[in-house]
Amino acid sequence: MYGSSPTTQKIENYDYYAKAEQQRLQAELDNKDAKLSNQDRADIIAAQRALEKQIQKQHLQAEVPKKVTKIIDEGKQELVKIEQIWVDLLADYADIVALMECSFESKTGKALKEWMVHYRSNQIIRNEILIYDCQNSIKLDN
Repeated sequence: MYGSSPTTQKIENYDYYAKAEQQRLQAELDNKDAKLSNQDRADIIAAQRALEKQIQKQHLQAEVPKKVTKIIDEGKQELVKIEQIWVDLLADYADIVALMECSFESKTGKALKEWMVHYRSNQIIRNEILIYDCQNSIKLDN
């Protein structure tokens, strides 16, 4: 049903016994011959609800680590895409700086290049630091 890992076997065993217990409790409620007081009925219903919560808890404990791993993997894949876009962006920016420098007269071209390099140092590097922070924060599985 779930697979064959020790955790899934544990859940399957728990499910089997929990369902058997639920059936036993339901049979007690359905038994017309038994003289159950209102309190007895309330206790059986409460036990059924508690059992159902335990079953849900077991399933969640098995599923949450899988979901977390999936989220981390998706984040890593996105980060690889962003890193490649970033490398391409920086290469394009360097090409634009070189073309702009060549397009203007020597003093204007040099001033423009200096401004663009200064801009890169002050503005673009902040985004690069953000990317590195993202890389470091996604290393949760190590």
